[in-house]
Amino acid sequence: MNKEKLRFAVAKEIDRGNKIISENDFGVTEEQFDVAVGFLSREDYLKGFSYGDDRPIFIDGAAYLTENGENYLKEKNGWSRTYNSLKEIRDWLKL
Repeated sequence: MNKEKLRFAVAKEIDRGNKIISENDFGVTEEQFDVAVGFLSREDYLKGFSYGDDRPIFIDGAAYLTENGENYLKEKNGWSRTYNSLKEIRDWLKL
């Protein structure tokens, strides 16, 4: 699993309006998902989610990308061409 692609995929899904997500949507472990979300949060790319039991929780649909997060997606524009949707994410992350 490519952790940078996972970070991108989480940010992209939030940007697309898919604001209630979990590790199950990406076919990764809780730890992999938590680390990716933690990175996005620390880098000030992602806000509007909660923590419960020391894990990020996306349940109320309030998650959003900051301006830095939008710039992050623009910087990774090459991945946008190959990333289509959450339905295909598991195969895309393996590449």
